[in-house]
Amino acid sequence: MAVATTTPKIVPRSGLSLTKRQARLAMIMLAPTFFVLILVAFYPLVRTFSASFTDEPFARPEVAVNNVGLANYQRLFGVQIAPFPEGTRLRDVIVPGYQRVSTFELFGQRYLLAAGDPMWLQAIVNTVLFTVISVALELVIGLIVALVVNTQFRGRGVMRAVMLIPWAIPTAISTVLWRYMLNDNTTGALNALLNAFGIIEPANSIAWRSQYPLLSVIIVDVWKTVPFMALLLLAGLQTISHDLYEAAAVDGANVTQRFFRITLPLLFPTILIALVFRTLDALRVFDVFYILLPNTTRSMATHNYEMMVSSYQYGYASATGVLIFIIIFAFTILYMSLFRVEVD
Repeated sequence: MAVATTTPKIVPRSGLSLTKRQARLAMIMLAPTFFVLILVAFYPLVRTFSASFTDEPFARPEVAVNNVGLANYQRLFGVQIAPFPEGTRLRDVIVPGYQRVSTFELFGQRYLLAAGDPMWLQAIVNTVLFTVISVALELVIGLIVALVVNTQFRGRGVMRAVMLIPWAIPTAISTVLWRYMLNDNTTGALNALLNAFGIIEPANSIAWRSQYPLLSVIIVDVWKTVPFMALLLLAGLQTISHDLYEAAAVDGANVTQRFFRITLPLLFPTILIALVFRTLDALRVFDVFYILLPNTTRSMATHNYEMMVSSYQYGYASATGVLIFIIIFAFTILYMSLFRVEVD
């Protein structure tokens, strides 16, 4: 007669399963990381948020700090649009504390546009225009470069290494080089090149940084960042199997059809990731604006810096920093929801 036996279940002395013990060990190992993140990220964020409700000055600890409530945010958000007929005095129309931005006509009537901080509004416009145009150009040019270096040709490895040189140069150094290249007279390399080809006359040299400030920073940023975009897209192209292209060629698909039917759909997740990275990076641009256009055309980050360091308004600069954080966070949510980007 056979006797059925059962293997006794081994229970750890702690009473926890292997999965729970591993999870607990992981939390213990990650505790120092969480502590460092709280010190270097969470505390400065809370400190900035709390300072945005005060008139705290920068680097002046002897000055008393007062709570001003939402005054900093009211100054940042303050915009006035009011009728401004000919012959009307500005002081009779504009809100006290506001500054005139411009006047415009709508349906035959003249209006006044004023703001609590006109340079902040202009900085938002500059940053958004810079972000949209530069990221779009970098995506198109980067995709072309990635497609070229992804093909088989002699010297492809050297080409891939050489294309990374602009990206490898520190941004501050490359911007200083471009500042001299964009000089207003023929000493600038770009004007000298246009003059050599007979496109412009020496007497009609283009003042790039003063006449076309946004175009100047876009040129510098596109030259600098196209290799990074191309590198990301090249990594995505490497994951597409060549068997798909061979099968499409057998079916009679030409190069254009293979690009729109195979390459672009399979590369779409990589394109979205590249767009997210570059958009968030472009929205917080500082060094290119600050070096190429010192205190003339501002981005949101350079305006924040000027308010804190040059004007010693730490409380107001903190409110600006909070709004920059909110704008970047809003762009992130927009990308995630609009393009259905999934993070595993």
